[in-house]
Amino acid sequence: MLPQQENRATNVSFFQRNPINCPICDAPIYREELLTGRGRLIAGNLSLELRRLYEESKKYGEVSPLIYTITVCPDCYYASMKEHFLKAPPSTLKKIDDDRHLRIDAVTEILGSLNFNHERGLLEGLASYYLAIRCYDYFPKDFAPVIHQGISALRAAWLADDVERHEKGNNFAYLSRIFYRKARYFYSLALEYEQKGVQTITNCANLGPDLDKNYGYDGVVYLNGYLEYHFGPRKNEERRKEMLTKSKRSVARIFGMGKANKNRPLPLLENARELYNMIAKTLGQKNAIPEEDARSEED
Repeated sequence: MLPQQENRATNVSFFQRNPINCPICDAPIYREELLTGRGRLIAGNLSLELRRLYEESKKYGEVSPLIYTITVCPDCYYASMKEHFLKAPPSTLKKIDDDRHLRIDAVTEILGSLNFNHERGLLEGLASYYLAIRCYDYFPKDFAPVIHQGISALRAAWLADDVERHEKGNNFAYLSRIFYRKARYFYSLALEYEQKGVQTITNCANLGPDLDKNYGYDGVVYLNGYLEYHFGPRKNEERRKEMLTKSKRSVARIFGMGKANKNRPLPLLENARELYNMIAKTLGQKNAIPEEDARSEED
């Protein structure tokens, strides 16, 4: 049965009339889609994490586009990006099915009772990314699962922070830091796999990290540096210095290639330069290098 939406005049989403069936348990899934017109989304600033912030609408309240992007089976909690949900091979689906009870118990223990048959809130959005991270563990390399785990972890961190704003003192800030650290691990591993030819990320349709703009491979490099700077291990000072120096060089290549263009939009260049300055200051070095010097670091 099609899920019910009580007040259509103030809805921010709708359910598709034609369901898809879960490839694991055959449950019908009516995807919930975001409505974007009539002032539902009021774009605000872009954060240093390349997240698009939105202003609260007087009519619709706070709208979070991120909570709708993951397809989740309401029965077995199989979850992935929309484009992958029906394409996972049988061997992958078998492994995800074997993990069913463990992931349901785990997400319930962390976030409590959830209902993916009704309109999503922040908790369902957060849960959907946690479930996607678990399920992508079993996807083959052709799906570039590691970078999708990284994007999912980063978005989960954002949503945990959003929940914290509404429910202060319930450990969502702590949960956010856990997801940020997971994102840092997955972004670093994705770039390592790309360089070694283990998994390619350059063929991914959208590397986000948010929904309004695809910042591509350079966005992944930038965010890897950002996450290393803010959430990388700090106990071993020499190792941290080594990782920050590596991140600084990678970030320099982004804004050292010249003026903004389609592949390197101005916000990314500005964020990269600011991150470079922060890392340089932490390392006790000079601020942003001129473009000529940045080009020479690439040679």
